[in-house]
Amino acid sequence: MPIYRDTPTSNIISDNKKYFDENIRSLSERQVSWLQVYLADKTKDVSFISLGSTNLHEELINKLVKIDSFKQVFYDAHLKMLNSLVPDKYFKLIEESLRAQIFILQVLSDEYDYNVGKIHTDHILKLIYNFFDRKENENTAENKIIFLTNMLLRLEEIVLNSNYNKWLNDNEERQLKWAANYLVEKKLIVNVSNLENSKVELKDIVLSSLDLIDYPSRIEVRDKNYSYKMSANKEIIIDKMKRAWSQQKYRDAGKTKKPYHLPLTKNTKARLKKMAQVQGLSETAMLDILINRFYELDYVDVDGKDLY
Repeated sequence: MPIYRDTPTSNIISDNKKYFDENIRSLSERQVSWLQVYLADKTKDVSFISLGSTNLHEELINKLVKIDSFKQVFYDAHLKMLNSLVPDKYFKLIEESLRAQIFILQVLSDEYDYNVGKIHTDHILKLIYNFFDRKENENTAENKIIFLTNMLLRLEEIVLNSNYNKWLNDNEERQLKWAANYLVEKKLIVNVSNLENSKVELKDIVLSSLDLIDYPSRIEVRDKNYSYKMSANKEIIIDKMKRAWSQQKYRDAGKTKKPYHLPLTKNTKARLKKMAQVQGLSETAMLDILINRFYELDYVDVDGKDLY
């Protein structure tokens, strides 16, 4: 049983400086936070609950030295941490990818009841860390790593088997904003509170919103015969979105058209007129859309380069 003492903490810290430098000051803030929560639950006579210090390491040290056997207490807690806390290196793949962060947080929300409501994109990574680090999650670090890896594999399959990744142009901010607004109107946008992002982040928000349409469940993925394929519903949604953007581009083009006479049969002319009326466009604009739409479908490759 730990023995508690009243010896001045500054003397103990000074005498054990090398020990604290090597064992506690070398830890990440995430590791120190985990130890604080763990020790707060295990040690009753000394309160390890953080008081919001700007230096968590020194806060933890000052609490530990109140215990005579602090080295043993820390050793036991550190051993438990190694068995429970996923090392930072396993999160490297998602640190720079907002797309991956949004996907993972949505999976946690939908499949594991980790409901966080509408969130700011700057806070997503912290929320993911919290899911894995919180004391209620009693899985071992090894099992958590497998779980995280499996979620990333699910996303990888979606990305590799989707036809909209190259459709969004990094340099076309107008297209990205239009796509985000389109998804908002269709109630398909991910649950984030900020859409006034950089082009890179906005693209990730749009792409992750599309990724999450009919995304596979963990049960499907566990099936040995499983291989991801876009659902018919998702294909229709993506196609409608691309068509709507094509219409928007030509509606907003605003460039002067050169007069050009194109003889059409009476029946074709009537159909063109009807299509233009339905879409709320001029016949010229409608013809522009039809020609360019089929050109993009049959005469360019996936990168938008002419085939012929």
